[in-house]
Amino acid sequence: MGKRIAAAGLAVAIAGGGLTVAAINPLGIAGAQDAPTTTSAPATTGAAKGAKEGPLGRALDDLVADGTLTQAQADKVTSTVKTEVKEGRADRKAHRQERRTELLATVAKAIGTTPEQVKAGLKDGTSIAEQAKAKGVDRQVVDDAVTKALTARIDAAAKAGTLTSEQATKAKAKVGAAVDKLLDADGSHLGKGAGTLRDRIKARRGN
Repeated sequence: MGKRIAAAGLAVAIAGGGLTVAAINPLGIAGAQDAPTTTSAPATTGAAKGAKEGPLGRALDDLVADGTLTQAQADKVTSTVKTEVKEGRADRKAHRQERRTELLATVAKAIGTTPEQVKAGLKDGTSIAEQAKAKGVDRQVVDDAVTKALTARIDAAAKAGTLTSEQATKAKAKVGAAVDKLLDADGSHLGKGAGTLRDRIKARRGN
């Protein structure tokens, strides 16, 4: 089930242009195997805090006030929601990590190198296309491999029912452009000073 959801997420990202973020920031792929396997969540931040102070928190307060729930029951609901949010976030992160690792492996195999070497090249500002050229591998070979891998994910999501036929068609129509950007991006303008996603979007727009 997790892989089906992951495939659907990737396909929707492509259909909506979301893969361009990966193309602009190939270091996202380069770091595919660098993330730690375990994560620790902050005590009460983000969505978890919202569970207490947002609409749910207000609804629970009202239910406690009118006697429908005890405070202990309301606290249990809040605690359960926090746990679900934290686990869901970790699950999505794991799926993204898995997709990036698989894509990195696909690229490395097409070039005839290792994922570690591809990562090192990207971090040094050498695009995937340039790495392929240095190895004497035609760009189209890498393009075909990545396109095949992404298309297979879309097909799998459609077959599983997590994507409609229309969504799958739209996703496939944008794969080519996304792959081209991915192969040409070198990440040289990113790195430690890259800033937030908002900063990168502003940079793209010239703001």
